[in-house]
Amino acid sequence: MKASEIRILPALDPGESYVEPTFVLVETALDEGGEPVTTIEHVASRIVGSKLRWHVSTLGQSVQLTHGSALMWAVSFAASRDVPIVYHRDDSASSRYAATSNARPDAASSTSK
Repeated sequence: MKASEIRILPALDPGESYVEPTFVLVETALDEGGEPVTTIEHVASRIVGSKLRWHVSTLGQSVQLTHGSALMWAVSFAASRDVPIVYHRDDSASSRYAATSNARPDAASSTSK
């Protein structure tokens, strides 16, 4: 499978259920120091006895990697394993922006006093 054939979709909200039989999940957040860390998982369903079970393989956990870089790696991994979908969630960008937005008014008010 070619990387260009991989569908990249937003991750589902907590509590929602994935229905695809196999996919890669990329989630990025900020660590305590404000740096992006990413977890990448390969998720696949399989039949055990007569029941459907999920098998989760963690490919990287809390890796210091930007979301964009992790997404590129995940697409390459998915293509090499014929996994058609990569889901992703980037909580690092909005958190970093919010922290910057909150800091600016304080800095401005302290310099004007």
